Amino acid sequence: MPINRSSIFLEVIEGLSKSIHIGEGNAEAMANEILYSASHFLKINRVNAWLIDDDFSKLSCLSAYERDKDSFSYVGFLNKEDYPVYFNHISRTDIIISTRAQEEAFNSELVDNYLIPNKIFSMMEVPILSGGKFKGIVCFENTDEIRVWTNDEQHFALALTQLLILTLETKEKNQYRDELEKLVKEKSVLIAEINHRVKNNLAVITALIRNESFRVKDDYHKELFNNILLKTFSLSTLQHSMYNSQNYQEANFSEFIRTLVANLNDTYGHNLTIQLELELDEINIDVDKAVPCSLIVNEILTNCYKYAFSEDHVNKLSIRLHKNESDNCELMIQDNGPGLPENYATNGTGYDLMEGLTDQIDGKLIVHSTVEGTIIKLIF
Repeated sequence: MPINRSSIFLEVIEGLSKSIHIGEGNAEAMANEILYSASHFLKINRVNAWLIDDDFSKLSCLSAYERDKDSFSYVGFLNKEDYPVYFNHISRTDIIISTRAQEEAFNSELVDNYLIPNKIFSMMEVPILSGGKFKGIVCFENTDEIRVWTNDEQHFALALTQLLILTLETKEKNQYRDELEKLVKEKSVLIAEINHRVKNNLAVITALIRNESFRVKDDYHKELFNNILLKTFSLSTLQHSMYNSQNYQEANFSEFIRTLVANLNDTYGHNLTIQLELELDEINIDVDKAVPCSLIVNEILTNCYKYAFSEDHVNKLSIRLHKNESDNCELMIQDNGPGLPENYATNGTGYDLMEGLTDQIDGKLIVHSTVEGTIIKLIF
């Protein structure tokens, strides 16, 4: 019963397709498996694989196998300047058949120093193509006699080369992944270092301000220093929130408000009865808006604790944050204090600061104050 070579070739391809080297992107190891199988099942003595440089100036040998020696080797490289005719010919995107290799014009540069010394009479060269680009070539070389390559043999050679292409593409993807992981790690280290330095700098600034405040003798200037400390803490809280969330383009505004309220309670909430109502949607805001917003909120809430609340009644503070129908952020802060003085915009309550910061974010600040309390809305 005659041997069905097509079935054998198919079994070989199926077996090679399961090689772990493909998934690992181990091109040299996979090339060795392919060259070995090609040599033994095509019954040829020499098979080699070559990769082209990015500038198409040099072919470098990935691996070469000789069946009579049962050995793999690296046979060096070919420069385009030494073999311009051959380089021009192999850049084609289809298989190159050289039944009489030593007589082909495109092989003329290889005859004396490669084909004759290695007794190569017939060649079949399959291009390595990836993404439509020429990446190299696999050479199947028959020695000692002329050989006519059958269609089955050509299809087998094409399938073997395709497995090598798949491995090379996997290798490239793995290299991209490793480089990306390296960049992500470097970025994480850099961000951690920046965070550490910012945190330390803010701590130093806070310590300096606090130290200077101890030297102040009157209440007015002590209060000025305390206001600066609260603003510094506001920025520190915002920076800490962004670092913990690992989101360096946006800040979790609702989380910031909760943390700020907790700090103000610790600072000003002693001996006060405060009913706190928070309705905060989880909203992230751009970094460019986060700093002005944090300072505005700090100013409003600080004024609530300092001027609206007192020890002789139940103090109420309501804070709501949501997106309105226009998809703008809307923050409302309401207290039940005695209301703002008529000249609040000029009497040192920080209104000028809040207006200036609101302009920076193209927002709108609405103040409604009566003897029953104050409502301030920030829309941005």
